[in-house]
Amino acid sequence: MAPTDWFLLLVRWLHLLAAVSWVGGSIFFFAVLRPALQSAPQDSTLSRIAGQEFRSLVDVAISVLLVTGVILSVARLTSGSAGVAYGVVLGAKITLALWMFALVWFRQRRRPLAERLPPPDGQPLRRLASTLSANNLVLALGLAILLLADLLGALFEQALAG
Repeated sequence: MAPTDWFLLLVRWLHLLAAVSWVGGSIFFFAVLRPALQSAPQDSTLSRIAGQEFRSLVDVAISVLLVTGVILSVARLTSGSAGVAYGVVLGAKITLALWMFALVWFRQRRRPLAERLPPPDGQPLRRLASTLSANNLVLALGLAILLLADLLGALFEQALAG
């Protein structure tokens, strides 16, 4: 393998590590940690601390994903093996990723919708807002992006095979 191939392997690994850390961490946070913290007596303090630590991980992951994503996109698009379908799927993946990044950046500056709704009498509305929250949308987008990444790999391999 040429040094360029080793470099791209490292970049792909870092990209994958950042994506898995963010999406996998989100799954753990929402499926395991959040329910456990809601049943704990001092859940608000622990939840706030865990959220801050996870947000730090997400900030690093976003930086790594942006840098490595640009490198990988340029490498694949200039390889001569990426066709129109590859470009369309890559465009969709980039669009979803940017949406995901925006949700994280703007969520840090705003109160969640569920907190801005009127109290008790708006309970069903609060539940709906919580279901459609930025946190849940970020997780859904992350899972969709991982699917598109796998599709990109398959499209690229298919183009290489001829």
